[in-house]
Amino acid sequence: MSFFTVVFLLSFLQWTNAQTFGCTNSKSSDPARKMFFDAHNDARRSMALGNEPNKCGLLPGGKNVYELRWDCELEAKAQQWADGCPSSFQTFDSTWGQNIMTYGGVVSDPIGTAAQAVNSWWEKVRTVGLTDPDNKYTSSSLFTWANMANGKATAVGCAFAQCGSTFSVNCIYNKIGYITNAVIYKKGDACTSDADCTTYSNSQCKSGLCYQPPQAPVVETFTMCPGNPDLSDQARMAFLDTHNKLRSRVAKGLEPDGISSGAFAPTAKQMTKMRYNCDVEASAKSWGAGCLYQHSTSAQRPGLGENLYMTTALNVNKIASGEDASYAWWSELKDFGVGSENILTSAVFSRGVGHYTQMAWETTTELGCHVAHCSTFTYSVCQYGPAGNYLDQLIYTKGSPCTTDADCPGAQTCSVSEALCVLP
Repeated sequence: MSFFTVVFLLSFLQWTNAQTFGCTNSKSSDPARKMFFDAHNDARRSMALGNEPNKCGLLPGGKNVYELRWDCELEAKAQQWADGCPSSFQTFDSTWGQNIMTYGGVVSDPIGTAAQAVNSWWEKVRTVGLTDPDNKYTSSSLFTWANMANGKATAVGCAFAQCGSTFSVNCIYNKIGYITNAVIYKKGDACTSDADCTTYSNSQCKSGLCYQPPQAPVVETFTMCPGNPDLSDQARMAFLDTHNKLRSRVAKGLEPDGISSGAFAPTAKQMTKMRYNCDVEASAKSWGAGCLYQHSTSAQRPGLGENLYMTTALNVNKIASGEDASYAWWSELKDFGVGSENILTSAVFSRGVGHYTQMAWETTTELGCHVAHCSTFTYSVCQYGPAGNYLDQLIYTKGSPCTTDADCPGAQTCSVSEALCVLP
């Protein structure tokens, strides 16, 4: 069933299906909440199952697409915004995305009009089209749809208000969908069992959508690098864990290489597990804090490599930035390819694979990163020690991954489950 049909049916069913949401906002109602809730999740489920129209054909099916639970806190923020009927966005928590719509005139059917707004947000994909082969956000015209379709989002709250001759509608999402070059949702098969839902722990599968129960807020700590209160330990670990997860996958031969159809990067014989380094972080901060989106000179970071990432989304949550930047850099392997020789040639580098190669450089063991909230963009800088990316050298040693400590160099030990060699 298409999303348009879902919204059409809701106009008849919204008042007959009782559902209690438990919110105290007296300016809304459970029928309104049910309309927003069902419209979003019916559309996301249809998308995950591969039934939703794209501009041409159907959108690809999706794996790890989560059901949006109703969040009364997000609703309260949405109501606060709607009550003023502004025509522009308001900055809330830097993790949240927002869709808005305003109408002129006095609305006689507020729930029906709000349903039209939600429908117009979703239908952007039908007029613009999702064309990126990996479902990345590459067109600002998909802004509203990307917020609704973001597979990692797990909560939504919406509200509307009549302010004189203006009617405003908005929804706030607990994840931003419009991160430049970030995957909006992962292509694949919709879940059929809880084991298929892997983005968040303790997830459940509910009719094609994954579900994460409400979580306690993340309490950020700042103990790893006490000299820098600008980045939390959780953000640091988001960078480090994502780097090591991806190095583990390439070591096991699980990472597609875009050099040719069906190709995978070769397995790694002695890929090292990276460590977080506060001195490297300090160097990354000294450059990133200046908000100059270009590489620092080798003299400004002696002995260190560097990756840069920016998105025009403002004040992006720094924990989320750790994953978004890392996956964006790594995606160069699939997008442009390296080849089975696994050598950083000038041809490979000119194809635009220099961020991936630095992440996968076997002899690089130390990582430090910084996220800056600049005036017009969010800026992520990671530096690497020792530096990699030397032309005409192997990115990593090819061969079967380690299975014993003897397979790793020096005093390193083998983490068999990760296929990584661990420094002492």
